[in-house]
Order: sequence, then structure tokens, then C-alpha cells
Amino acid sequence: MKNHQEDIGEGMTFLEHLEEFRWTLGRSCLAFIIGVILVIWFMKDVSVFLQLPLLKAYGSAELLDQNLITYRPMGVISVYIQVAVLGGLSLAMPFILYFLGCFIAPGLTDSERKILAPSCFGALLMFAFGILFAFFVILPLTLGFTVRLNEMLGFDLLWAASDYYNLVVWFSLATGLFFQFPLIIIVLIYLNIVPIRVLESSRAAVFVGLMIFSALVTPGGDFVSLPVITGMMYALYELAIFIGAKIDKRRAKMEMDSMDDL
Repeated sequence: MKNHQEDIGEGMTFLEHLEEFRWTLGRSCLAFIIGVILVIWFMKDVSVFLQLPLLKAYGSAELLDQNLITYRPMGVISVYIQVAVLGGLSLAMPFILYFLGCFIAPGLTDSERKILAPSCFGALLMFAFGILFAFFVILPLTLGFTVRLNEMLGFDLLWAASDYYNLVVWFSLATGLFFQFPLIIIVLIYLNIVPIRVLESSRAAVFVGLMIFSALVTPGGDFVSLPVITGMMYALYELAIFIGAKIDKRRAKMEMDSMDDL
């Protein structure tokens, strides 16, 4: 017997789907606007929080205050806007995923609908984990290496506030988004789109690709953070293969049990 959600999905006309999409988009925009307002309201606290990687690199708040400067009059405005927009998007992400999930759920098959909620939760979890990993591990390592290298050479390192905040915000979000790739792999395995043997035979190519990607996105491309982020990404790839293998074994066992019943 089909549930009520399936009946709604099958009985809706194109215009009704369009209206539902309009409401989904409106709710998502509202969540985003509320997120932006919250970030703006607590902007001072947010800006102090975003300085933590650089504070760890210097080890002193006094040195941080001396070396974080603004040399463009309008630079602070661009920083303000970027932090507000991207921070608001991050806060609104759980709600946006929920609204999108509710919109697409009626049109999915039973197997696709089963993994919708876990996939949305996993995407949010991996996104948050990626941001935290970049913010508390990669950025302090990279910035600390840069600070120590300049100190060793006797240079005074001055950080432009606009450049620093751009680096922190964009790199953290990029890492959070890239941490979605093992989840995508698991979903593709679950839907029987990508076989495990293809992933296992592509290990070397994936490792090289991850190393190239890490070199491109790692701030400064130093030899400290580069192997850390490459290793973390590859570990997630292996984790996706491991979980995918479990899914394949479970699927094969269920198929054998159904054949035995026949």
C-alpha cells in the first residue's frame, strides 16, 4: 500500500510541482536570511572566532593584533559581506537540506527514499567535520609554518585582514564541500551505480588526484599541511570503499535469501 507522500507525489500536476518548488525555494531563502542576520548580529564574536587559527600560529594575542592590519579602506566591507553571506549559508544548510529532501522525496523510488534522510544527515555531518578539520588542523599548521619560516628569515609578516578572512572562510567551506565525496561514493554504491571493483582498481589514480587537489587548495602549498589533507582525503576514500563493501555483502546476502525462499 502506497503511503500518503507517494500519493501526493504522483497526483501533483506540473504547476503544483512548480508551486511546491517555489515554497521550497522561499523557505530556503528565509532560512538563509535568518542565518545572515544572526551572523551580522554576532559579527564581532564571529570575527574573533575566525582569528583562532592565526592566534594559534602566533601563540600570542598581542602579536596577532600587531600583525593583522587593514590597508584598503573598503577592504573591511568586502570581508563583512563575505563572512555574513557564507556564515549565513552555513547556518542555513541543515534547513535547506531538509526542505530539499521534503521536495524531492515523493518522486524517489523506495530504495532511494530509504537513504534520503541518512544521506542528508551524513552530508551535514561531513560538511561540518570538513570545516572543523580545516579550521582547527590545516589552517593552524599552514599559518604556523608560514609564521615560523618568516621569523627564521627575519621578516616581519603582516596579514591583510581581507586576505586572511577570505582565506579562512573560503578554504574552510571548500574543505567542507570536498568532504562530501566519500558520502557520494557510498550512495552510488548503494544504488548499484558504481561497483566496488572499479573503486579498488582506481586507488593509485585517486591518490594522485587527491594530492594534486590538496596542492591546489592548501594555503601556501607547504609540505606540512599538504600530506595531512591528502592523507585525510585518502582515508575517507578507503572508508567509503570499506562501507561500500559491507553494503555489497549485505545486498548479496539478501538476494541469496530471497532465492532460497523461492
